[in-house]
Amino acid sequence: MRKKVQQIGNQQRHRFRAKFCRLGYKVSYGHFKPTLLLTEVELIDDMEKPQVVTSHLWFNYTTGFQRLGQLQPGDVILFNARVHQYRKGYFTAKQEVDYNLSHPSKVGLASGQKRPLVPEDNVALIGMIMMQNEDYYLANDRPYEPFYVSRYQDWLQKEIGR
Repeated sequence: MRKKVQQIGNQQRHRFRAKFCRLGYKVSYGHFKPTLLLTEVELIDDMEKPQVVTSHLWFNYTTGFQRLGQLQPGDVILFNARVHQYRKGYFTAKQEVDYNLSHPSKVGLASGQKRPLVPEDNVALIGMIMMQNEDYYLANDRPYEPFYVSRYQDWLQKEIGR
């Protein structure tokens, strides 16, 4: 359980800083949903004493994150979020309570740099994620669908042509 996250409380939103690690996806009811992994998550409400609250968190890859463009591992991201309690584990097995951060807002790159765009189309976006992680997905029996990858490649060709 993430005790430091729990201790923050869920009464208000807080400012956080974290490092981008990689993109991924989850499958929910047969649909791919893009995610991103942030590491070294720090509470920075008090900039004089930033406090690491967890080693990592997975987030849904929401529009706020997508607007940052194609992130590079190690990019420092700033965002506001609220602590959220959830049940961890499968419904057919024992579950436990854990804590994460939800509803990220005011998302930005600490460096202020501009990154190349990412597809707004979810199918092309999943294709981009599959291409970036191809070796991992194939080695670990995770879905790697050529249909999604081809949609990303089509999007890429249109972007180059602009």
